[in-house]
Amino acid sequence: MYIVYGLMCLIFGTTFLAIKVGIDAGAPPFLFAGTRFFFAGVIVLASVKLMKGDIRIKPGMRQDVLIVGVFMTAIMFGCLYWGERYISSSVAALLAATTPLMISIVEWFQGIRENLWIKSSGLILSFIGVTVAVLPALGINATTEAIIAVMVILGAEAGCVFGTMTSKRIFAAGCSPFVLNGWQMVIGGSLLVLLSLFTETAAVTITSPISLSWLYLVVFGSLTGHGAYYWLVRRAGPLLPSTWTYISPVIAQFVGYYVLSEYLSVYSFVGLGLVLGGVYLVSRAATLETWLKSICLDN
Repeated sequence: MYIVYGLMCLIFGTTFLAIKVGIDAGAPPFLFAGTRFFFAGVIVLASVKLMKGDIRIKPGMRQDVLIVGVFMTAIMFGCLYWGERYISSSVAALLAATTPLMISIVEWFQGIRENLWIKSSGLILSFIGVTVAVLPALGINATTEAIIAVMVILGAEAGCVFGTMTSKRIFAAGCSPFVLNGWQMVIGGSLLVLLSLFTETAAVTITSPISLSWLYLVVFGSLTGHGAYYWLVRRAGPLLPSTWTYISPVIAQFVGYYVLSEYLSVYSFVGLGLVLGGVYLVSRAATLETWLKSICLDN
């Protein structure tokens, strides 16, 4: 089980690099992302069908599935791929690790305010961490596009939270995670390809870096990585696989440095540590508060 977990973290940590390689080689970001997810989604749904599974979505869940496809694939990855034209893969990975923090913010607005002081401390700590890690990485001569890319990806993460909370409702209604994942990728991929038709040049030169990174993202990023994630959810519950957000940014920092010579300094590690520490406080707030209360009672 832990071998599968390690493989999943390694894959998710290197997908940001694969995206950067393809984008730097000249791949149009929306077409690059859209075709990846569309083909991966078709493969997932075809596999479920071959195993005699039902890939139909109940009428009452179709709107929710559409929302998940729009926010968790089309918007999230469309912004991520576009943003990696202007920022490094390691910075993109660090920004993507803020999803648990976004969930906490949305829950606060919904009136879910248990363990508020611990979660607030985690949010502040992570905000400081993102600032420490991102600003030096962007450099003192940061372009306007790079700053916009950071803001766009963070905004997309907030939208991804809406999709994540909607997906919980779909699972509660009995939908298979593989079926939802397949339709999510087909819907999001189709929208990104459609967006590409209106915004990107039709002339694309397919080079080895583009084709190899695309294949890696389809086979490993979309199929193997997500397959491992859902296998772990079924085998060990949601807690263990969800901790990939702690591990993958660390992997992304190192592979980005060694493969593309991306920025890496003490600020990167300090900022990364602060972000992951903040994510830990937010995601374990209830457990930590119970532990602290038990210590106070013992004293």
